[in-house]
Amino acid sequence: MSGREPKPEWDEVPQVLRARIAEMVGEEIVAGAIAWGGYGPTASFVLTAASGTAHFCKGTHPGNTPEGHAAVLRESANLQRFPELQRFGAGFRGLVEGEGWHLMVLEAVARVQSVPPWTPDAAARAIGLIAAFHAATPLRAEEALKDLRVSDLLGRMRNWHSLAEPKARSEFTALFADPAAAAVWLDAHLARLIALAGRVAACGGPRGWIHADIRSDNLVFGARLALVDWPVLSFAPQLIDIAFFLPSLAGEGGPRCADGLKLYEGAAGVRFADDDIALAAAAVAGFFAARAGEPPIAALPRLRWVQKLQLFPALAWTCDALGLAPLPRRAAGE
Repeated sequence: MSGREPKPEWDEVPQVLRARIAEMVGEEIVAGAIAWGGYGPTASFVLTAASGTAHFCKGTHPGNTPEGHAAVLRESANLQRFPELQRFGAGFRGLVEGEGWHLMVLEAVARVQSVPPWTPDAAARAIGLIAAFHAATPLRAEEALKDLRVSDLLGRMRNWHSLAEPKARSEFTALFADPAAAAVWLDAHLARLIALAGRVAACGGPRGWIHADIRSDNLVFGARLALVDWPVLSFAPQLIDIAFFLPSLAGEGGPRCADGLKLYEGAAGVRFADDDIALAAAAVAGFFAARAGEPPIAALPRLRWVQKLQLFPALAWTCDALGLAPLPRRAAGE
């Protein structure tokens, strides 16, 4: 795994913004430490106030990537538009802006249990929280999130169809110990996988709001379990949300994707059709297949690592769901 992301220090935050944050929380901030987590260079701090009270602060800054900047603005808008998200995550205290900085102040949720490693209880708690979040979709969410439909985007964004291009194909096959065998597998199944990913918007089951980026770094096991980081809150088949989480869970030593999905079905009181599971698994695997083999990005040094962590369990799940021969083992170091 590569090194940490280039995050700013608290003393780089303009003094006028630090003063506004102190005003917002009602007391002086005496310390600010970088909060490491996630895979981007977003500013993130645990702030200690004069009374000893902790607050969390995150946002964008002049050195952030364009994508990271846009994500912070979307997350701030989502938290203000849907205050009920605080039931599942951290309370939103406010936003300060200026000099190229946009900083949210949030409730600090202290992490008392680290995952991974995933225990059966931790996996069940996380999946139960996701099911409860899905069930709480407010009526206004569909209209409010009409321009953010991940299920539609999955068919158009880089996915299996990207691997028809020679460079993307070779980057994908290089992830395996036997690239030639991986190429044979890809040639045999690519057309079917492209067709499946293109139909993911038709995935069945309940539709509602989805987090669209659930991983262990966005789950805080504290006095309560909190789901954080809301820039890509969307409206879509909720099977897509859990399908994106399960390869991460499996890649970090949790249950296999198929077993994790059964846990979710029990928690949510739903039963997904086999065809819908195949659609979701194939689209999620294609999302990572089109990205994991690409060259590293300097500002996001661990991004390819986490995409590979999710890719291989997603591929195994896809092979099982579609009855395909398994791919060769992953290359050493991948």
